Amino acid sequence: IAVTAAKEVEGVGRLVPRAADITRALHANDALKFVKISGSGEMVLHIALCIAPGARIANVAAGVQAAVKNAVQNMTGRTVSRVNITIAGIDAQ
Repeated sequence: IAVTAAKEVEGVGRLVPRAADITRALHANDALKFVKISGSGEMVLHIALCIAPGARIANVAAGVQAAVKNAVQNMTGRTVSRVNITIAGIDAQ
């Protein structure tokens, strides 16, 4: 849900897989994921992405935060307290 919502925001070049925890990397086939979810009550999501050339970082980050929060809350019914964005770089043209 979060990946789809983030990709639909104008200015997002691509999502970047997060580094896996070493214990999960050794025992799981899903070692790389695009979204990390933490929190037991309210969810906190962590997403890393690259910005499209010419896009304003602040606008893209705010757009992704809003889109992901709304999509996840609407589809799951769970409260999202934060969406943390890491800008990993700028995509080449």
